[in-house]
Amino acid sequence: MDGTKREARDGDAMDGCSTQGDFAQQTERAFDVMIISDDEVFVPRAVNTEDNAEDDEDSDDDEDSDDDEDSDDDVFEDVPRADTADDSDDDVFEDVPQANIANDSDEDSDSMPEMGTIEVTIGDDPGPRKRRAVVTQRARLVRLSHHKTYLIVHLLSSQLLNHVCTQPETLSRCLSLIPIYTIDRINQHLVPNRCEIRRDWASSDLHYFLSSFQALKFKYKRGGSLGTREGFWEFVETRVARRAWHVPMLVVCMLRVLAFDARLCVGIRPPELKVTVRESVEIEQRYKSDVTWTGQVRGAELDACRADELNKGLGELIEDDQKWWQASVPQYWCEVFDQVSEQWLAINARTGTIERPTRLLSGANRGPCKYPYIIGINGSNAVVDITRRYTRDFVNNTRKRRLESSRNAQDSVWWAQWIERWEQHTERDTHEAAELARRTERSTMPRRIADFASNPYYVLQRNLTQHEMIVPNSPVVGTIRGECVYLRTHVQKVCSRMAWRRTGRQVRDQEQPVKHTTSTRRGIECVSEMYGEWQTQVICPQPVVHGRVPRNEYGNVDLFVPEMLPQGGAHVRDPGARSMCKVLDIDCADAVVGFEFRRGATVPVIDGVVIAAESRGMLLDALREDRRIAAASARAAAEARAVQRWRRLLVALRVRAEVDSTFATRSSRLTFTTPNTTFY
Repeated sequence: MDGTKREARDGDAMDGCSTQGDFAQQTERAFDVMIISDDEVFVPRAVNTEDNAEDDEDSDDDEDSDDDEDSDDDVFEDVPRADTADDSDDDVFEDVPQANIANDSDEDSDSMPEMGTIEVTIGDDPGPRKRRAVVTQRARLVRLSHHKTYLIVHLLSSQLLNHVCTQPETLSRCLSLIPIYTIDRINQHLVPNRCEIRRDWASSDLHYFLSSFQALKFKYKRGGSLGTREGFWEFVETRVARRAWHVPMLVVCMLRVLAFDARLCVGIRPPELKVTVRESVEIEQRYKSDVTWTGQVRGAELDACRADELNKGLGELIEDDQKWWQASVPQYWCEVFDQVSEQWLAINARTGTIERPTRLLSGANRGPCKYPYIIGINGSNAVVDITRRYTRDFVNNTRKRRLESSRNAQDSVWWAQWIERWEQHTERDTHEAAELARRTERSTMPRRIADFASNPYYVLQRNLTQHEMIVPNSPVVGTIRGECVYLRTHVQKVCSRMAWRRTGRQVRDQEQPVKHTTSTRRGIECVSEMYGEWQTQVICPQPVVHGRVPRNEYGNVDLFVPEMLPQGGAHVRDPGARSMCKVLDIDCADAVVGFEFRRGATVPVIDGVVIAAESRGMLLDALREDRRIAAASARAAAEARAVQRWRRLLVALRVRAEVDSTFATRSSRLTFTTPNTTFY
């Protein structure tokens, strides 16, 4: 049986060629025999269809195209690899010794391509590369919420302590600790003023009181309650201070009893706003959830973050408070107002001495202030931010640790808005705020180049953005490493002609650009000419003449600000104003109020039309009438649709009633009654 199949295959192969030599010649053109190692591998090579077509014509000119296709299929059939066990390959392709193939390849070496060595290394898949840890947005938001919560808790707790110092029973207990001779001497300067008692200041009174206070002996122990009214009363009786605020509260109470204007001052040190990579990783591991992070912290998750961080911060506060008498910088102290010099004097409650504000919180090494937030609370429980008085370099050092340094506009003013709730706007408070502002303005110039980037008063040329420049002929206030230092007030904004036009100003004629900026748009480098505000003037658009509205080169009216409205014109903001103007034959132009990005292109934002002022009333009346007609038409159409639906329902019910009355076999039939007929 196998021999019969082999003979049939050989016969079919021989029918496509005249002789065995022709068959071998065509096979050699179609395939390239290459020997790799000791195995024989037949690699197909690109077949030249033109040569095959010529050979077919020479071999059999009388055959038609169908016979040629059959012969090609017989000649170029699928040939298995040499290592297969099919016996039919041995009959068609004979085994050729390797030496002969090598000789043939040497003779035709020019036509044979050289084979290079290919090495493939197969190993374990290394997998995706490990991403580098970065500070995430979740970590920043959690730290920001921790910072704000810490401030709120300390502010409210300080107000609670100050409230204890204003209670009459507390003041009477503290009065018992003052010697009689001290009270008699200080009361000589008390002057009745209607229902109040004010002090006629004497420079020696405060020092005399402090000398009496220094005679009191206190003991310090750890533990105890967190400083409510009962805990403070216990301290007054036993003179054993268990908390850092006990002694300062006692000084404040004694000064208030003697009619001095005293404040309780508290230094607050919340967590740093800057988050490190390690802290970010810890926060992510702590607050990792199954919900995908979308840029907003969930309410419950944020509450958990605040609770955990607040408990951690409160634990650190208690631990620091247990060592408060060993610290070189106090966290609680008091201030008293000097009526002679009209200044607030800082009193170190631990030593009972008057000290300079900057030296009180600088410590022994006179370093930067430890507390970025310092508040003072007076007898009426009003709160004042007095940080600038106790810091040597508020702008270059302390300000960077406060919310004012945040890039977010809402966060930068959050603390000021929160403090404003408890501020008093008296004449003394206004004078104090002005003094603190002047102190900030007189801050020293930064000593490092990096500090100029965020400094609100001094700037370098390198810190300017593309849309900023220093006004020509501005004075140089200093130098640092060969670079000129300028005041921040001398920095002006520069914009292009179109940008100034969007603000309602235009560049004057014959003005030269003061700056050139380079930008890339869609792979093309563009150079923009910048102009300063001193080179511009307010746009004066052309007026409306004889009902004709002036237009720009695009046929619109630029109305970026209300001042750009042409004189004698009116702006009508109505979607149907343009079509109604065409009906009434009123000249109008689209009002371009801005630009927006849409599908990668800048398109104008059109809001209504600009018409002549005398046509405004007629247009508004026509628009109101058109809306009334449209509303009536819509109401009529709705009624027609309702009637049509009721008609369909009634027809369906009548048909159902007729069908039930004719064909229904059940006992309960649908009963439908019309004004003239009743169906069962």
